[in-house]
Amino acid sequence: MKEETKLSFKEFEAFQREQEKLIFKWIIFGFLFFIISSFVIEFIDQEILKIGIVSWYNFSILVIGAFVIFIYSFISWKKNLKVWLLKYILAIYIPFVTSLWIYFTSDPEYTRPLFLIFLATPAFLGIIFYDIKVSLLSVLTGVVFCGLLILYYHNIGFPFPFYDLILTFLFIIFFMLFFSIGIWRTRLFLTELLEKRREAEEAKSVLEVKVQARTKELRELTQNLDQKVKARTTELQERVSQLERFQKLTIGRELKMAELKKEIERLKKEQK
Repeated sequence: MKEETKLSFKEFEAFQREQEKLIFKWIIFGFLFFIISSFVIEFIDQEILKIGIVSWYNFSILVIGAFVIFIYSFISWKKNLKVWLLKYILAIYIPFVTSLWIYFTSDPEYTRPLFLIFLATPAFLGIIFYDIKVSLLSVLTGVVFCGLLILYYHNIGFPFPFYDLILTFLFIIFFMLFFSIGIWRTRLFLTELLEKRREAEEAKSVLEVKVQARTKELRELTQNLDQKVKARTTELQERVSQLERFQKLTIGRELKMAELKKEIERLKKEQK
């Protein structure tokens, strides 16, 4: 049972990697959409730049970072180069970009909605990758960068929104517990599903072997029957030919007997 469990978990990991390739397609499209929509919004409505929340220079840094991740994700997915590393890169990159955005923002009042990203990232990554390690890495990265932001706000003399931060991390703890149970149950379900599929494939392979053996046996039996039929047919043909020769000899002898009878009768008539 232990070997079967290990094998099924290996199959689960292989299944997980195949699913991640499909997920990364949507992540690539998501980054591309973010880059294009960000520039469109900035050009259409420049109120954010007028207020001075994020300058064009800082905004360009954020977009360039997203573009670099997009290019790396696309090349890795296209050439299948260490695709599994991208989920860990995302777990670090998203909290880092969020912290960088908060750092670039001149007015702390506009940074409060960004704390929702710290809350959503672990849940988002945990759901799409079925991997609790990625969620934990995202949480730890967010804690580190939030600690650096606290020091930064303390040095510049701005009051840091501790209430928002504490509330965010309380929700993170709740979501981590919730999604950990969900991921664990999903993992067990998929493992059981893969185990049943493996058993079905083994039964199918065994059945195929039996069918091949039975087919071979029937083929050999058919060949033997064909040989026996051919031998029997040849034997019967020889007997028929013998009977035909015997019949010809019998008919010839009867004809000769008839001729002899006629000759005897003729001789008897002449003697009289």
